[in-house]
Amino acid sequence: MANIKLDLSERVEGVRAPKTPVLPLHFELKEIKQHFDESMEGIQKQEDTARMLLESGQIEACQDIWRSEFVFLESILDFFLHEISKYALYQMFTGNWEKSEKYFMIKVPMRDVENAYSDLSSKEWFFAFLNQSMSREVYLSADSMREQLNKIGIPFNDVMGRAFSKSSSTDPVQAGKEEVKEMFDRRNKIAHQNDRDHASAARTEITNEIVQTYKKHIIGIVDAVYHLAANKS
Repeated sequence: MANIKLDLSERVEGVRAPKTPVLPLHFELKEIKQHFDESMEGIQKQEDTARMLLESGQIEACQDIWRSEFVFLESILDFFLHEISKYALYQMFTGNWEKSEKYFMIKVPMRDVENAYSDLSSKEWFFAFLNQSMSREVYLSADSMREQLNKIGIPFNDVMGRAFSKSSSTDPVQAGKEEVKEMFDRRNKIAHQNDRDHASAARTEITNEIVQTYKKHIIGIVDAVYHLAANKS
């Protein structure tokens, strides 16, 4: 009878082929703006649903659609600011845009620095670093939006001055800052408190006119940022 080896073979470890990292995609300015416009089209479709609910007397359900519409509006503004930020900072890094003072204050972990030195022929590591480092940041408050826009070389005051140039206020920059703050506060109240007051638990009134005003402000900010970025490019 043939000898049969019954010994257990030692498990081979550490031989799994490493996964090739998936690099984030680069988009041109027109594509970034197109992403915003496509998202806006999807949000606008909710207006038909809200209108039908209102006409059928389902007021509370209609108002919830308006609330969700506004939260989505703020979310696509934030995503636009993320995309434009990666684009702008990469343009600075590659020498296509003048570098802002705040650009030089970007802190890069040593892991990313070592990755950069492992392949000096490519600058993709920096774009991947930007994508990862900014993924959890939110640029919707007046302070964070100002900080980020100034960092990417598209001054906050220029954006507000252009976006709110038709404001009834004599100072469009201050008017824009106040509107950005109001929108961010309302967004947080809807997203984290169901739009209820902490003291009374009463829900804050919302109307289609309020949502349309917010939408106008957001489109104005995006158009201003896009116009200023296009002029730099």
